[in-house]
Amino acid sequence: MITISRSSPGGACALSMICAARQETSEVMAKAVENTVALLIPIQFMDELMKEHKTWYYFVLETYRNRYEELLTLVDNIAFKSMDQRLEFYLKQQHEKLHTRELNITHQEIANDLSTSREVISRLLKKMEQRGKLSEVFHKL
Repeated sequence: MITISRSSPGGACALSMICAARQETSEVMAKAVENTVALLIPIQFMDELMKEHKTWYYFVLETYRNRYEELLTLVDNIAFKSMDQRLEFYLKQQHEKLHTRELNITHQEIANDLSTSREVISRLLKKMEQRGKLSEVFHKL
């Protein structure tokens, strides 16, 4: 399993909207990692909302744009960055998103998110700690 997207409060799943518009079932699994309240909009209202409410139309377009940028970043990271660079980027993202220096996430969860093994993450985190890179990552932000 690979994590390819995360949604934030006020966000939406672009793939769900595309599947709904085409009346298809998504093959993607979603997992809530925090207590979540989800607003589900019946498919029969989707076209009407798009036509009659510009704010909804722009929200949908912005959701697609954000998703595309996320995918470009993911491909760039996988294709052109080493695992230690990807780990550092991941930790910075988590720090910025959660606004805390303390991340309550296991090495295995990080490994799952980065599509690698727990052992690789543990080894890289230990190296980062020894080099003072962990405090650098969280000190800069």
